[in-house]
Amino acid sequence: MAKRKSFEKILETEFRWPKAGDRPFVIADQSQNNASIPGDDFTRLVAMTEGYKQAADLMVIQTESDETTRNFLVYPIIFNYRHFLELSLKYHLATYGPRVGIPPNWKSHDLALLWTAFVAMLEQFGTLDPDDVDPIVGETILQFAKIDPDSYSHRYPVDRRGDPVPVEQADLHLPTLADVMNGVAGYFSGTDGYLSDLVGV
Repeated sequence: MAKRKSFEKILETEFRWPKAGDRPFVIADQSQNNASIPGDDFTRLVAMTEGYKQAADLMVIQTESDETTRNFLVYPIIFNYRHFLELSLKYHLATYGPRVGIPPNWKSHDLALLWTAFVAMLEQFGTLDPDDVDPIVGETILQFAKIDPDSYSHRYPVDRRGDPVPVEQADLHLPTLADVMNGVAGYFSGTDGYLSDLVGV
């Protein structure tokens, strides 16, 4: 109790303190008040992919309405967008890759490697790129791969050996990042629709 009183005095506000009976994972009496986590892995993959992007989008909106949050939320924003890219690539490779001899890849976090397999898959399908957008999306993905090659750089300040993780870019305009990611999301959605029609899924 002394700790809570000390925090309350410092912060000049009532402080939420752990209490007996606290349980983080509960089910509300009214089902409409619960989040739903499907048991089907494919449905969960689709929801996760969209969820990580939505979370990043919402955080960017928060930083626009409250600039004091920018320097804190920048890390989960970058991480969530990066994970959205990784899951998008893995989704396409798992869903369509085996039809043209490209295996799924659930082991690697390497965006450059996943993008290379994704492009090879598109080539095997013989997809056209009349707008020359594949290289644009590829460049965005490779920028993420450069600043965070192992999905590690924006989760920890040091690597597994305890050495500081170098900062590739000290300043970042988050609304521009969100806008570019919306374009990439549209690309993946269009690709999914195209390939789905092509294979008759």
